[in-house]
Amino acid sequence: MIKVLSHPIRVGDPGWPNNPTFAFEPFTRIGKDGEPANTYMLHLFNHFSSHMDGPNHFNPKGIQLWEVPADRFVFRSPLLVDINRGKDELITVDDIRPYEKQLAESDALLIRTHFTRLRSVEPETYASYGPGISPELAEHLVKNFANLKAIALDFISLAAYQHGPEGVLSHQWMLGNFVDNYILIIEDLNFEDVIQNDLQTVVALPLRIQDVDSAPCTVIAINQRLA
Repeated sequence: MIKVLSHPIRVGDPGWPNNPTFAFEPFTRIGKDGEPANTYMLHLFNHFSSHMDGPNHFNPKGIQLWEVPADRFVFRSPLLVDINRGKDELITVDDIRPYEKQLAESDALLIRTHFTRLRSVEPETYASYGPGISPELAEHLVKNFANLKAIALDFISLAAYQHGPEGVLSHQWMLGNFVDNYILIIEDLNFEDVIQNDLQTVVALPLRIQDVDSAPCTVIAINQRLA
C-alpha cells in the first residue's frame, strides 16, 4: 500500500501571506493549429503547497536542495506524533517529551495537528494563523537527535505567521545556522487517515532545480520497509 501525503498543486490553494502561489497557461493544445500534444507553462513559487526547505533557505552557508544527498530523502524509521494545536500556537519541547525514546531511533518526525482540515474550508486562517515550531524545540531537535533527517508538518510552515521572529529563529536552528548538521523541513502535508503502520517507509522527492534553495516535493508513505 502506498499513500500520497503531499497535496496536489492547485490554483487557488492557500500560500504564505503575500507570497506568489501557482498559475498555469496552455502552451500547445491537441488539435489547435495542428498540435499533436498538450503542454503547459507553469508559474510556480518554490515555497508553495507541499514543499521542502533546503539548508540555504535560511542559512547563507548552507547547501541548496539540489545538492542534498539523495539518501536524505528516504526515511526508513519515520515517527508520526499527534499534537493538537490551534491558531497561532507553537509546539514546544514539552510536547515532544513523551515521544523522545521513539524519536531517538527515528529519522523523520511527522507532526499531525489536524490543522490541515482548515486548508480548503478556511484557507485564510490556514495561511495566516497556523501553528508553528518554537525555537527551543528546533534547537532541541537539531542538538539531541542525530538520526533525524527531516521534520514534516501538516500546516503551512515551520513558522507561525503571527510569530515572525520565532519562526525565523526556528528555521535557522533547523537548517544549520548554529550547528554543523541540519534537519530538512517539509511543510504543508496531509496526514489525515494515516496510521503509524502506513509509515514503514516515507519518501520525499523534491524538484531538483540548480541554484534554488528549496522546492515543491511529492511525499509518499509505503507500508513496508525498504532495504
